[in-house]
Amino acid sequence: MRASSRQRLEALGIDVWVRRDRPLSSVRVDEARAQERQGAEGAQAGGVRVRLASGEGDWLLVQDAPWDGRHDRLLGDIQAAIGSARCRFGQWAHSESAGVSLDELESRGVRHVLVFGAVPEEAGRGGVHAAPALADLASRAQARRRLWQLLAGELGA
Repeated sequence: MRASSRQRLEALGIDVWVRRDRPLSSVRVDEARAQERQGAEGAQAGGVRVRLASGEGDWLLVQDAPWDGRHDRLLGDIQAAIGSARCRFGQWAHSESAGVSLDELESRGVRHVLVFGAVPEEAGRGGVHAAPALADLASRAQARRRLWQLLAGELGA
């Protein structure tokens, strides 16, 4: 794959896998190392990244695992409290070339990030709200109470 094609895909947040079943030439090794350094520098500059699903809301609901539909009823209640049009969904990206950095979210209209479960240390910016994991919210009243208190404070209720 040409370098320009690879760069376009990375700019779109698409991971590029490189097959390495045979030794790379020294030129390709140097090129691969340079790309790794570039990616690491980008990750340090941009920090934590999020893969965004479609939508345009100012609230981004994020979790580590893919959205699988197990907690649709609970998420429906959360969306109803915030406002369906205000919600969009995302997942933590585990690659420095995937998704968008938290710093870019504001330019995409996101003002609040509601994280279900663990919040990465680097995500400590204003507008990032830690909520219990969805499994905890589904099974523990205390976790739900904590979430509703957080939302009430942010939504001005």
